[in-house]
Amino acid sequence: MNRFLSLRPAQQLTGATTSTRAQRLASASMLRALLLGGLAVLGTAGTALAQDGPAVKAKQADAQCLSFTVENPKLEKVRMDVLCLTHNTFLMSEVNRQASYGSKLNFAGVPAGKYAVLLRVGRERYRYNVQVQKGPQTTISVPELTPAQAPAAIASVTR
Repeated sequence: MNRFLSLRPAQQLTGATTSTRAQRLASASMLRALLLGGLAVLGTAGTALAQDGPAVKAKQADAQCLSFTVENPKLEKVRMDVLCLTHNTFLMSEVNRQASYGSKLNFAGVPAGKYAVLLRVGRERYRYNVQVQKGPQTTISVPELTPAQAPAAIASVTR
């Protein structure tokens, strides 16, 4: 429903009757409701616009694996690189332009050390640091995904 609002010059209430005061109060209530409704619509429009960009979710699937899901509605270039920082080696690179993309990285067969998973979606960049520990079973730790450190160490995003 479209409503057109027009502003009227201010009038003093001293000579106003009870019915005009009631009308003004009713119109003020209607204006307030319209403004709140407009703000609600703008708020959801902003959320809808934000959903057009990439959505990246990372989680540690188990003691050895790191999973990524990328929702890419604009079909931008998605690139994932895995680097071994301890030995200065490049382990893998993967590129695609799918609307929805998922990858599970298993660190069980790699030497102990520090690794970086670099994920680029269009102009946005994400970095996850992975520490691999060897023992009876390989385990990984990802500081960016640790709940206790989440506010201080969110995966870095640059545009």
